[in-house]
Amino acid sequence: MLHDENYKRLFASPLMVQDVLRACLPAQRLAAVDLTSLDKLSTEYVSDELLKRHGDTVWRLRLGRREVYLLVLLEFQSEDDDWMALRILTYSGLLYQELVRNRAPVVAAERLPPVLPVVLYNGAKPWTGRYEMRTLVAPTGPWLAPYQPAQRYWLLDLRRVAAEDLPYRNLLRAVARLEQSRSPRDMVRTVYALRRWLRYRGAEELQRAFADWIGQLAERLAPAGVEVPPLRNLEEAQMSLVERVAEWPKQWLREGREQGLAEGRELGREQGLTEGVDQQRALLCRQAEARFDAATAARLAELLAPVADPERLAEVGDRLVRCATAAEFLSSLDPASPS
Repeated sequence: MLHDENYKRLFASPLMVQDVLRACLPAQRLAAVDLTSLDKLSTEYVSDELLKRHGDTVWRLRLGRREVYLLVLLEFQSEDDDWMALRILTYSGLLYQELVRNRAPVVAAERLPPVLPVVLYNGAKPWTGRYEMRTLVAPTGPWLAPYQPAQRYWLLDLRRVAAEDLPYRNLLRAVARLEQSRSPRDMVRTVYALRRWLRYRGAEELQRAFADWIGQLAERLAPAGVEVPPLRNLEEAQMSLVERVAEWPKQWLREGREQGLAEGRELGREQGLTEGVDQQRALLCRQAEARFDAATAARLAELLAPVADPERLAEVGDRLVRCATAAEFLSSLDPASPS
């Protein structure tokens, strides 16, 4: 729920929605829309019932100089949904009903405006939902096909998209990098970029929304017991993170070593040195999965299998918190690993 609120604040800014359109529309189509006309659809034309069912935002903008509008339907998802295409179709139908009922100005010459549905996803698992409504309906003969609903949505998987695949200086790059951050250093680099991109765009509220979200992400990366002070803007976010980048790894190292050695000593006394070393290996693998991912933890388990020296295991813990990426960490332990 907290994630949804962060996204609603971010994408309440026209700058964010403009960059969504720059990311999802081909250049030829982008040239046909007037990004300066982007405006959030008034709640006068969207019922409370629809807002409760939909929960996200609807924007409108002109298609060129014509009196025709395009509606941009934004949906934020943190879980995979096999029936997303059906939900989008339902939202579009409810929205159209409200526009007709309230005689909204976007309904021109008794025709409804086209809809562009966009799903922004940040779930832990890859997206598997089908993109088009037609694929959710059982196959039929050619004679029935024209009578079946057909609508698709554009999906951006923010946990997996390569930031370099998004347009340069696009704010979605920053969102993707923050979603994929694994260390304070990752976040610092993103904050530097955000400050450059937003410096002259008069986006104080958007900067505050980013700062609040960055503060929440930093709390998850901070060592136990360390509080991140409230961040009022991106400058404070940058300063706060830079001050802590050098200190947090030292604390992670100290806590990891103390916990690992304490558990090893305890198990060594109670169950023998062998089981104590096994527990240290298991602790390092758990830390590697929390810091990087399950694949890194699995590879680390293979590399540690022949290691029985507690001091050597402590050195591995040191590298675990000092290396910025999983590839760097694994290659520091095994020169044959790709870096």
